[in-house]
Amino acid sequence: MASITINTNIASLTAQHNLAVATSGMNTAMERLTTGYRINSGKDDAAGSAVSTLMEAQISGYDVAESNAQMGLSLLDTAEGVLNIVGDYLQRIRDLTEQAANGTYGTSSMTAIKTEVQQRMEEINRLCTVIDFNGIQLLDGTSTAATSKNGVNLQVSNNSGKNNVINLKYSIFEAATITALLISGNSHAANQSAAANTAWYARNDGNDTSALKARIEGLTGEQAVKSTDGRIYDYVAKGYKAIKTETYDWKDDRTVSTNMSCITAICDAVYTDDATAREFLSFIDDAIENVSSRTALIGAYMNRVESAVDAISVQKENIVSANSSIKDADVATESSNYIKYQILQQSSATLLSTANQTPSIALNLI
Repeated sequence: MASITINTNIASLTAQHNLAVATSGMNTAMERLTTGYRINSGKDDAAGSAVSTLMEAQISGYDVAESNAQMGLSLLDTAEGVLNIVGDYLQRIRDLTEQAANGTYGTSSMTAIKTEVQQRMEEINRLCTVIDFNGIQLLDGTSTAATSKNGVNLQVSNNSGKNNVINLKYSIFEAATITALLISGNSHAANQSAAANTAWYARNDGNDTSALKARIEGLTGEQAVKSTDGRIYDYVAKGYKAIKTETYDWKDDRTVSTNMSCITAICDAVYTDDATAREFLSFIDDAIENVSSRTALIGAYMNRVESAVDAISVQKENIVSANSSIKDADVATESSNYIKYQILQQSSATLLSTANQTPSIALNLI
């Protein structure tokens, strides 16, 4: 039989305890409903909180990796766009050179062809000099990617190690200027030098350049150049030879140059005779092949980087799903808990009020 006491009210203590439990449960359910998270602090689930923190770091890393890959795609797209323009210009230069090689054009026509070719070459140089992406010079050969021959590394994962990097080959970023395409970057050029008076016309692939040699070196008489088919080329009467001190305003800004491989010097040597123009076709073909190879390589890299972006998206989706199952609150469950604890809180408060009145019964016994 329960006794009636004044100093100790067991019923009240029990009601107070249950009220505190109900209030705590209701507050927890309310917090989870308002934040959307089942784990709002370590006390909610210590192990789950630790796992979720690591997963969130991975998710953030995948976001950065995806951004890196997209930046890489933008870089490749920028380089490809300029190379396409360069390729179009080179094709037009080849068409004009093939016209000049026909032998049916007089001096004025050859001069007109030379003028257009020179302007297109100058524009190629200008484009390759000014094009950059986020401070990286893409096509003038001065970037660290080209000079170090390390290329550009795209970090396409949130982990370290070479398996998480896509390396864009340095050859994409080598100079695509006219001198580079025709001489210093041309594997068929015997003298791959851009120095003054270089014998840029010499080749190592068996293509005859006797006319260009005679035109540039100005050999005459017994020293006149004889081609492999027996033709003799003597251009001294036209007064051009590289061993002379010739000056060229090759940028149209009164910048004087004596470099025999500069654009003006090349055009002066080529577009004066059908034989020199014909021999120059092989140089242009090499330049077009260079640009075409780069464009193909860029396309292959773009496909690879896009695949990496897709893989990153799938990996991130899986991690986000796993983290959600650990950290996110089940709204239906928490709504039920909130209602349950709200009812328990209200009933506990009502019963606590009743329990607090119980000791007053002792007054009836006195």
